[in-house]
Amino acid sequence: MPNLNRLNEILTQNLTMNKARITCLSLMIIALITAQSSNLKKIARHLPSRGKTDSHYRRLQRFIASAVIDYDQLAILLYRLFGLSKVTLTIDRTNWKWGKSNINIFMLGVVYKGIAIPLYWDMLDKRGNTNHLERAELIERFIKQFGKHNIDMILADREFVGERWFNWLTEHHIPFAIRIKKNSKVVNHHGKLVQIKELFRHVTAFETYRHGRILVVDGCAVRVFAKRDKDHGLVIVATNQLQTLDAMTIYAKRWEVENLFACLKGRGFNLEDTHLTKMDRVSKLVAVNALAFCWAYHVGIYHDKDKPLKRKLKSNGRPQASLFALGLDLLIEGLRLVLLNNDKAVFRQLVSFLTPKPVKIGWG
Repeated sequence: MPNLNRLNEILTQNLTMNKARITCLSLMIIALITAQSSNLKKIARHLPSRGKTDSHYRRLQRFIASAVIDYDQLAILLYRLFGLSKVTLTIDRTNWKWGKSNINIFMLGVVYKGIAIPLYWDMLDKRGNTNHLERAELIERFIKQFGKHNIDMILADREFVGERWFNWLTEHHIPFAIRIKKNSKVVNHHGKLVQIKELFRHVTAFETYRHGRILVVDGCAVRVFAKRDKDHGLVIVATNQLQTLDAMTIYAKRWEVENLFACLKGRGFNLEDTHLTKMDRVSKLVAVNALAFCWAYHVGIYHDKDKPLKRKLKSNGRPQASLFALGLDLLIEGLRLVLLNNDKAVFRQLVSFLTPKPVKIGWG
């Protein structure tokens, strides 16, 4: 078992928990990374501590059931870890079904170097989309801690539309770039009510078109942009920043929250492996995932800065190997050295990546 003092110290400085809970959290983060699974039984098998798997499993169950996590404290820790100030936010949902239970996570992340950083999330006790009140509540949690002045833009896909939502954002002076539905109704230059796609039939491939008039969409005055995707379908984006020259480029960063979900799920910690169904317990598991993800992502970012790698590009122009994947591999390799050789120096280097100023790693 590695000496957890420094890791415990960092977590204690940022999260209000007793020593036993902090130690369990430290062990759980390490085991989640090495197991690459969010199933508590599999995590228990990788817990770097003496004892039987069943005993570890019961310990993890008690933590998930009883530990109290201050999500504001966690958000502040992650915000400071990456040295964030004014940020672009992106919101989205991910959901799956376990038995008869619907797990539906509504996430707010910060756009950052290709993958969104998870800051806040809500567990929705339903299958479908959010309403404007649920969206506003999640944004207000960010504002309460970091201030409205630190929101540069909010990005969202076309399920996050609606008059009350658009008006709430505009009334609170929060900029947005949101994809809208092709059948949204607008008034054309003849004064006739039409589907918005009719205004963009002429848009060709490889062209981003900025409509010349301010349009009213869902009761809100917006500037509208359109382009064709790779399947020649229309992508239409609206922004309440009426002087914006290219909201489409900004909106493209919305994809980073999809990358985050991929990292938490199939590419990283297999979040859907969990058999948890109670909302508060799933939320705590997401918190552990968020810490593990940010640890790995921070390692990848700094290692790429120190030793830039030539990463092959996919057809969409994005790198095949993400900085998260790079960091996760290095983190697992480093933890293996720690667990096999009791290498305290390597562990100190690893743990430094949970601080804003990490030290250079000596392997990889």
